[in-house]
Amino acid sequence: MQSGPHFRKDLTTVIKAPNGAYACFAGMWLDEVNGYAYLEPLATVPAYRRMGLATVALIEGMKKTQALGAAYCFGGEREFYTALGFETICQRERWTKTWREGSL
Repeated sequence: MQSGPHFRKDLTTVIKAPNGAYACFAGMWLDEVNGYAYLEPLATVPAYRRMGLATVALIEGMKKTQALGAAYCFGGEREFYTALGFETICQRERWTKTWREGSL
């Protein structure tokens, strides 16, 4: 994942618990050519959920990418983003195919 073309470690936000363990992680990708940011992954350790850490990590990542020219951000779970005031402007389709032996 970190070898991806738009990955930048400086855009990653990590929140640690008081004991130094990881509590929340937000990876932000920036496509400077097209002016957008993409959040992936956003993860919170179960013991630290419902504390607002994911919100803090997302907003911090968005501030970083906005300062670098991102006009918008996408990715993630609809309910989470709606609760933060995001609006749906498009929906993507996801396609899957189960490969069967001899099907090619």
